[in-house]
Amino acid sequence: MKKTRIPVQLVWAVVGICVLPSLLNLLGVDFGSPSQTLNAPLANTTKGEIIDVMHYTLSGSFTHTILEWSAFCTAIFTVILSLIHFYLKGDVVTLIIGVALFSAGCMDAFHTLAADRLIQGVADNQNLIPFTWAICRLFNALILLGGTSFFLIVQPKKWKGGIGLVVLASLVCGIIAFWIVSICAHSATLPKTIFPNSIVTRPWDLVPLLLFIFAGLVVFPRFYYKYPSLFSHALVISIIPQVATQLHMVFGSKELFDDHFHVAHFLKIITYLVPFLGLSLDYIRTYREQADTAKQLKQAMGVFSSILTESR
Repeated sequence: MKKTRIPVQLVWAVVGICVLPSLLNLLGVDFGSPSQTLNAPLANTTKGEIIDVMHYTLSGSFTHTILEWSAFCTAIFTVILSLIHFYLKGDVVTLIIGVALFSAGCMDAFHTLAADRLIQGVADNQNLIPFTWAICRLFNALILLGGTSFFLIVQPKKWKGGIGLVVLASLVCGIIAFWIVSICAHSATLPKTIFPNSIVTRPWDLVPLLLFIFAGLVVFPRFYYKYPSLFSHALVISIIPQVATQLHMVFGSKELFDDHFHVAHFLKIITYLVPFLGLSLDYIRTYREQADTAKQLKQAMGVFSSILTESR
């Protein structure tokens, strides 16, 4: 079982990354972006100066886009590695979980496209961004719980090599993700999700927080013990940044692009990166085991050849 656990140094590194932003906040570091208000007088302002002012006031949106797409790219790398793992071992379990992570990343990508108005809609960004964020996080929690719970019930031997199931799951998840974000973007009115004067500033993010805690305490550990691997153990460790992300949103973020908002989006990248590292370590371990097996076989053949030579 020890060979299927993430190195303890990496676990502490994840914990340190999750705690570091809060420690820096205590030292006075603010990761927030300036409010999106255009205060510069436009009468005697050149076109270039107007563009510069607009870029400055939109720095929060740019940071939001960079962080979201970094998370999406990490999800892409994860599903690519899971495809390689599937090709080498023919085991669909890891691939399905990789597809679940990728689907959650797609949801984040559609959320970003809607926020940047690349998906046309009518909803105001002040309501669209926090509401679709909460929906994306709920989708993320549910799809990961669904993917792992599925294999706690169904025996994977029946699905070994079942690429059709993978394709179907990918299409269904992708369509659902786009459909949800599209509906939100085209809704004229969306529920209020931010309550800056309340202890729980984003109550809509409370449900994903509880789901991630449940997954980390109950579902993911059972999944790991049933299918022990570095990847399944990485899923358990990924709950640390998942919970930290939600804590920053639920109890910290009071407006768009503030300190806790950006910290939460950064930590979400770590939630995708940890399973990616687990898959990478799993792939490296598989390669080394195959290399060791080939080396031992070569040594055995050499001993067998020498015995035959001596017998002659």
